[in-house]
Parts: sequence; structure tokens; C-alpha cells
Amino acid sequence: MSPPLPVAILRWPEEAASIDRLRAAGAPRLLLVGPDIPAPVGTDCTEDWVRLPADDGDVRVRTLALAARAARHNPSPEVKGDGRVAFRDRWVAVSQTEEAIVGRLADSFGEVVDGGRLAGDLGLTDNAVRVQVMRLRKRIRPLGLVVRTVRGRGYVLEHE
Repeated sequence: MSPPLPVAILRWPEEAASIDRLRAAGAPRLLLVGPDIPAPVGTDCTEDWVRLPADDGDVRVRTLALAARAARHNPSPEVKGDGRVAFRDRWVAVSQTEEAIVGRLADSFGEVVDGGRLAGDLGLTDNAVRVQVMRLRKRIRPLGLVVRTVRGRGYVLEHE
């Protein structure tokens, strides 16, 4: 089972730009709505709102519920440890080196993983990591997963 995703807690409508960015990324969000502000209309199961002033317990419960829903609807890949990568009830076979790379990327699903650190952790050269990532991209494409290069920074594993 995937670990719960962190839930962003934002003020509505003051942080609308951040909310739009998080919506596009599929990140779970709890919106704090002022007492005289109309509530937002949301159709996304990874978004909820609470009217201020809100009890800390209410915020905590809504945050936990959002994290659970997001984990069900936006699962992260699972590296099986037996040469397989699984995602949304499907799996593909990968080499031992590809498994190590995708394992590091899956641990930070949706976040940038430093390419140099990835190479060092695995005892590979930067060029060897590039070649392995190129192969990995082809293998995981049928799962709906992509590895994107963030120029000068590293790699990000995401779903399409």
C-alpha cells in the first residue's frame, strides 16, 4: 500500500494560484474558507474545505480523509523487489539496475530526485544512469508511468 500523500492546507481564495497548481498535479488539498467567503465548488475527490474558525480536530480528520482518498485515486508505483514494478493493477518486468533506479524514483513519486546523487547511491556514472533511465522509460510506459528529466537537476517519476 502506498504511503499517505501529504495534504496541502491553503486559504481560499487568497492562495488560488497555488491551489490551481496543486489541482493540476493531483495533490490533495484542504481549503480554509473564511466566515463570509462563498465556499468553493469542487468536483475533485482530493479537495475538501472547512469553514473558519475550524476546530483542530475537524481539520485533522478532513486531512486524514483527503490523504486516504488521494492514495486510492493517485497511487504511487510499487517496486516489488522481485524484478517487477506494479502500478494500478498491472506490472512490468525490469532489470536489477532499473529496479534500483525506479525504486529511488518511486520513493519520491512526483518529486525531483537528484541525478548525481542517484548515480552515486547506485555506484553508477551519470552516463550509465542516463542509459538506464532511457531503457526504464520504455519498460514502464505500458503502466502509464513516465520519467521526466529536469535539466541540470535530476529525474521525476510521474503518471501520464
